[in-house]
Amino acid sequence: MSRIRTAEQSSRRETAKARNATLTLVADSCAPADLKARSDHYRRHLADANRVIETLQIRVSGLERERDEIRSRAHYDLSLCVTRGEAERERLAAFRLARGKAAILAEDSDGVPNALSNAIDQIPDPKPKWINNDFV
Repeated sequence: MSRIRTAEQSSRRETAKARNATLTLVADSCAPADLKARSDHYRRHLADANRVIETLQIRVSGLERERDEIRSRAHYDLSLCVTRGEAERERLAAFRLARGKAAILAEDSDGVPNALSNAIDQIPDPKPKWINNDFV
């Protein structure tokens, strides 16, 4: 049972309990004395209750579906966020890849390194943009 936080919530809860008790009392007092009629009476109430339950189950499944969509959107939004360390590692990896490809393209047609490709290979890595260089 959840904890009551305010007097208003307590009052609402007591009112709901009283309403349910009154409805139960009225339904029981309206039941016919004849056993067959009484069973039909309760069967009708049970059918009504089943319809309400089905309606609520549909509503709950819709809310669960909506909750799952919101969770997946939130998960996707969080997946777009990266830490500064990850961003710096990827930035450095992209630079090294570009430098390597440029060096390969600058080589002679036989794949023999030349002065230009060696000069490209000697280009230093960029300085860290977001954090210090402790992680690489």
